[in-house]
Amino acid sequence: MLPQPTLYTSMAGVAPPGPPVPALDPNLEQFIRQGYLVLPPAGSPQLHGTIYSKAWAINAKGPEETWKLADGVLAAIPELQQVLEVPHVRQALTGVLGDGYMLHGHRHLHVSSDNNQMWHKDSYWGFRKIRKHRPRWLMMLYYPQETTIDMGPTCIMAGSQYWTKNTEHSAYGEDILLPHSGVQSMFLPPGSPSLQSRALQEAKANYLKQDAGLVQDLELTVPAGTCVLMHYDLFHRASSRLPGSPAPERFLVKFQFLRTTEPCPSAHGVLPPSNPAPHQLEPILGDIRAWYCGIQADHPEHGQHESLLSERAKDAEILSGDYGEVEKVAAAYRLGRVGARQLLARALTAEDEGTARAAAYGLTAAGPSATTSVLPLLSAGASNRVRRLAAFVVGETAKPEVSTIATLGRALSEESSNEAKCELLEAIGLVGARARSLGHDDLCNACMLEVLPFLEQSGAAWAKTQTGECAAYAILLAAGLKGQVPPPVLTRLVSVATASHCDHLLATFASEVLRRSGTASHTQYAPPGSQPPSREWPPAKRTQVRPPISLGSLAVKVAPAAPVAPRRPSEPKIAYVVRRPTDPFGQESNVGWTTPEIRLSP
Repeated sequence: MLPQPTLYTSMAGVAPPGPPVPALDPNLEQFIRQGYLVLPPAGSPQLHGTIYSKAWAINAKGPEETWKLADGVLAAIPELQQVLEVPHVRQALTGVLGDGYMLHGHRHLHVSSDNNQMWHKDSYWGFRKIRKHRPRWLMMLYYPQETTIDMGPTCIMAGSQYWTKNTEHSAYGEDILLPHSGVQSMFLPPGSPSLQSRALQEAKANYLKQDAGLVQDLELTVPAGTCVLMHYDLFHRASSRLPGSPAPERFLVKFQFLRTTEPCPSAHGVLPPSNPAPHQLEPILGDIRAWYCGIQADHPEHGQHESLLSERAKDAEILSGDYGEVEKVAAAYRLGRVGARQLLARALTAEDEGTARAAAYGLTAAGPSATTSVLPLLSAGASNRVRRLAAFVVGETAKPEVSTIATLGRALSEESSNEAKCELLEAIGLVGARARSLGHDDLCNACMLEVLPFLEQSGAAWAKTQTGECAAYAILLAAGLKGQVPPPVLTRLVSVATASHCDHLLATFASEVLRRSGTASHTQYAPPGSQPPSREWPPAKRTQVRPPISLGSLAVKVAPAAPVAPRRPSEPKIAYVVRRPTDPFGQESNVGWTTPEIRLSP
């Protein structure tokens, strides 16, 4: 049995101890270190029992019904909305993602099966993007029933959110770890439990090599009603049900949430906690702690001190040499902290994918001056990878200035790669978000007008428009909490949100901007067969709320497991796997899905 995860502790009303220079909330520190938070049961046992019964009834019609439901699960089980409104769930989401976080349009009802998954990171709603260390996206897993080992719990690799594998030649949006066989598959091959366990251990060892001790495998065996917040890029997998187990089905509902504002600047620095993280992790955490406090300072070039020169030379050697992912990323962050921007910019163009990726993260830690080092790399003469990484760095570091916005817009208009377009669109949105926080409405409008031509739909009811969704997200970032958009953007958003056939995720972004702007409710998009989105998200505080949960010394009173409907004897258990029609790694099962990307994940 694997170790069990630690629990979230409500910090509402608790004054931070110690000196006036603050440390992060302990829950937030836990999240940025380990990549997850386990929240206490959210709501009453009766609520979870109702949700479980409805999920069971959907699944009882046949496994294909669960998959065809796709993003409509919130409409099919409206009681889930009550879980999202529980005060300590909202408090935890706000703590990680800030005020004005948004519920993404993708969500899914997952059912345990007889199949063991390989460790993987999810795609970004079907597409590949540069993975963010700063928490901008997260998943929330909700379990309506008590989840035990024999049900096949979700497994997470705690602490794995900052490192990944080379994926440049992969046709898939997911990052899937490889065992010694080198076979890439979302699922483990059939075989004995010992063989499958060996494959999982091989994959982790190949991934982190001698640094595998920095992560920990955990099984999410949790009480009914538990919500687990996960950094979007945490490695995770679904484990299989134990053969012959009489345990009922294990359901979980996966939600996605995203940050829509930048952290507010703080007048103070941030102290690291008293228990320092491993030296390979501390440079990353230092940057994220500063980012959460709104600190985005340039780090001057150090070079006068001989020891600093020696340390920088060693880090440069690690970054460009034959070292593992963990060492390269830590070295890049250290170089960023001492202002080695030109060195990192050169490493961004390296032939080795891992070196270039690590250099991009290091540049985000170097501060706003890193922007000038990478803006020339947005030109068409650079490789696709370099253009994408450069756009990512600009988005994370650039100050809101007319010249920067114009350069990004020009690069966007000349770009031919959809992946690079998406990074450019998000970069413009993040620059717009920083402009909004400073009250520069003219710069916000300039950002939105640059991305407006890419706010487009395919016209097919099921199709996903990659650049359109990224453009809508960029507008959401630049529009701010009040949805302030210029007239041409408003007109286009209304058209997108009210189209009868559209990419529903794109329409959800558009509807959220319109909701914030106070535009009439008839412009809100609702997928076929669903209820319209809430006029208020996150919901406002109610006059009567559930009392705060006190966990004491991390001890929580566990509610009884929700009553579950027994399986009818005449209904054989069906082992069912749904994959993409083009999946080369396993069987194909055409279930008439309504979206082109369906996965057994997590």
